[in-house]
Amino acid sequence: MPNDVRSTLARHHLDIGADYVLRSAGLLSSVFDGDIMRGLVFLTALRLSAHAPQDASGERPVRLTAIARSMGLPIETTRRHLLKLQRDGFTLRAAGGGVIAVIPERPDIAEAMAANSANLASLAATLETFAG
Repeated sequence: MPNDVRSTLARHHLDIGADYVLRSAGLLSSVFDGDIMRGLVFLTALRLSAHAPQDASGERPVRLTAIARSMGLPIETTRRHLLKLQRDGFTLRAAGGGVIAVIPERPDIAEAMAANSANLASLAATLETFAG
């Protein structure tokens, strides 16, 4: 493959990826009062909880250390973000000390989730068009 084609392909991939990431960051910023890192901590807790075993009450708590390790963050930094998330209704403390991620039923979150679905659809359509 000639270098100019490779260079064009690399720029196109960068454009597609950057567009998706920046739109996602904007959504996180809007939901988490400009604190994108807090949004990432929440998404990490939510993702990890989807694969965590259920406890006796049917919840899927995640350990703070698992969230910190998954993100490569210090435990204390992760703890501070989780306390803010708990204050804002995005997490609950489990009886055994874990964290339960909760998606609050709020209009701004419903709008962000719809926008994220559109963002994913746009990414998929762009990739499909480019691949086809």
